[in-house]
Amino acid sequence: MNSLGVVTMPSSKESRKDDLKAKLKIRFAELDIPQHKVAEVMDESKQTVSAWANNHKEPSLIKAFRLAHFLGCKVDDLWEYIEEKDKIK
Repeated sequence: MNSLGVVTMPSSKESRKDDLKAKLKIRFAELDIPQHKVAEVMDESKQTVSAWANNHKEPSLIKAFRLAHFLGCKVDDLWEYIEEKDKIK
């Protein structure tokens, strides 16, 4: 959680991992795009894209937006945004 009380992923670590992993893999499958193609278009290594898809690593915000754009969706379609209103003043 950042200083504004914003949580960008579900609270459970395992839930976050499974959620992102499933969403990315489903999107890759729906579009019939192999990970190496994503890596090529985004100018990333295959290992980096694999780490994103298996939730071993999260992309930076800029890369998350680029990835969502490439996959034809919004960042919100890949990551859940949760705001704790009582933390915001």
